[in-house]
Amino acid sequence: MFASTDEYYAHFGEDSEKPVYWKDAVIEKKWVIADDKGVVQLLKVGNIKHPNDRKNYSYAKAYVRTVVGSFIVTDSSYMDSDFSQHKNRYTFSKTIGKNKNIKTRKNVTKKEKLFATNVVAGYGPVKAYMDAFQEESKEKAGKKAVVLLKQERVMTEIEKSVLDVAKSLGLNHEFVLNKLKHLADYSEDDNIILQSTKELGKIIGTSGVTVKQREMGIVGMFQGFSPEQLQDVGRKQIANGEINAEETSEDKS
Repeated sequence: MFASTDEYYAHFGEDSEKPVYWKDAVIEKKWVIADDKGVVQLLKVGNIKHPNDRKNYSYAKAYVRTVVGSFIVTDSSYMDSDFSQHKNRYTFSKTIGKNKNIKTRKNVTKKEKLFATNVVAGYGPVKAYMDAFQEESKEKAGKKAVVLLKQERVMTEIEKSVLDVAKSLGLNHEFVLNKLKHLADYSEDDNIILQSTKELGKIIGTSGVTVKQREMGIVGMFQGFSPEQLQDVGRKQIANGEINAEETSEDKS
């Protein structure tokens, strides 16, 4: 990378190929002039067609990667040659993948939604992360999955997904109440009657239990279902288009 065309010619010689404006020569290995007048080589040129790409990238003509960073090619896109502005040259965003974003983001991203669905479908956290984020390293996936599971927005999405699956299987509060009431009314075992009555008290709020805790009573019931049973229902959310294009930044991390 060179700060100017003068530095470029000083290095390669005056007879070397003349670099041109980067949008006029989107050719791999080509030396081009960035918008801030720096001279960089296009190390990689490709089309943006991956299904997990952000919706607002769909109109881009292509993307280019330089030693400094990666840039989408549009009429309004801007290429700089400032290393300090790009923490990761493999992402388009200047802040993508930073833990600060992961911890301060309010809304779940598309990949975080897929991660939540995978968890509900019976995947372990590591496999759920590897599938959602296309991560090949189990070690990295494990560390990042732990971070995600500490985020309230992700846990809320997981809880929501579990409740959606419960409803799809006919498991709602009415079903649970009826089953527990039946046990409390007709069981011949006093211990079962007592425990059923306690659970009823928790669900209807007479035992000082919060609304969230009552909802999580249904979540806890899913410990008894197999991954295959949950996967069939959980995956339908994706097939029906309930997981929409995102987002904020992380999906390229």
